[in-house]
Amino acid sequence: MNQDFNSDFYTKRTQRLLISGYPLEVSKIECHTSDIRDVHRHDEVEFLFHIKGEACITCSQKKILVHEGDILFINQLAEHIIFPAGDNSIILYSILIHPTFILGFDQSDFLFHKYLTPVTSSNAFECLHISSGHHLYQQFAPLLKQIIQLNSAQACGYELLSKACILQLWKLVYDQLPDSTPVSAKAVLRNAGQDAHRVRQAVLYIQEHFMEPLTLDKIADSILVSKSECCRCFKRAIGLSPIEYLMKYRIMQSALRIKQRTSESISEIAGTVGFNNTSYYSKVFKKFMGCTPSEYRQGLLPPASHSQ
Repeated sequence: MNQDFNSDFYTKRTQRLLISGYPLEVSKIECHTSDIRDVHRHDEVEFLFHIKGEACITCSQKKILVHEGDILFINQLAEHIIFPAGDNSIILYSILIHPTFILGFDQSDFLFHKYLTPVTSSNAFECLHISSGHHLYQQFAPLLKQIIQLNSAQACGYELLSKACILQLWKLVYDQLPDSTPVSAKAVLRNAGQDAHRVRQAVLYIQEHFMEPLTLDKIADSILVSKSECCRCFKRAIGLSPIEYLMKYRIMQSALRIKQRTSESISEIAGTVGFNNTSYYSKVFKKFMGCTPSEYRQGLLPPASHSQ
């Protein structure tokens, strides 16, 4: 586990997961006492299934001793670190799930605000420890074991079955929110209703017309509000401005095209997704993806074979 666990590593991992179309990653991790891993956080929620040794996990200010068989849920952007509690190594499974895989990418969606936001935005719910003696253990453990098995075998339809397990897990996690959270969640949902409806319509408009020369005026007109009110709705609902969402959507679409359309040039792809300036496109691509379009394409190519 001698990787460079810095913010750049996690940003690129998130980008890789999103572009893959299946933003879930299951990995078996072995950690020795000599391994050094910095405190870190990431956009994904994470389930840790501990299978060997004792570990100490610090999540924000909370320290947890984890034994064999224990389960830990770590919320999105919660700072944490894990290391062996003794002299022996530890082995665990990490199940990383980007929130978009749980309830989609559309942050204006009703279910997104009702079931996802209350969990991921809760400062009082950064982690959840399910020991082998916990009353919920027999509900969590079989689902996690099934996800691990499905993603190891990768038989036909494993992605669908994995998502079915994740939705059940998420309901279990949601039910463990602190008592005060559902009340605030209802308030968020109620206040966000009009914003969510407007942004949902604007997002549909953007996704239909992103290849055209869109402006803030056109986006605002599509939902019959002023430019300033359009910006406020987007900021309140998804934390982005309309133009920021447009740029991000264009870049994500271009990354998919780079992956799928290997015969098209970078400039052709830039034009296809609404950029008329290749240099500006490369600049925006690097901002969101951490590399240039050419570097991204190069990273997708298989290693060159060398003749003997």
